[in-house]
Amino acid sequence: MYDREEECKRIVTRLKRLEGQLRGLQRLVEMGEDCESVLTQFAAAKGAFQRVGEIILASVIRDCIAKESSADKGPEESVESALALFEQYVRHLQ
Repeated sequence: MYDREEECKRIVTRLKRLEGQLRGLQRLVEMGEDCESVLTQFAAAKGAFQRVGEIILASVIRDCIAKESSADKGPEESVESALALFEQYVRHLQ
């Protein structure tokens, strides 16, 4: 079963981890580390950031479907709303 509060905790934990990765990336640049190390850390942070976005998107879609299902809307409308959110997220990635 979907637990919104638990999902929020999971997202915040990932965001804090990402914050640490970004501080680490900043330190590498300030210390003048080689480009390969900086780019490796950058790629890791970018992947973590994208994963947080995916988790948030999934959470929002679950909420959307739950709300629309409880509002006596049909499954087709819930799916359409979820797909609209997904498409909006994908457009922002480009």
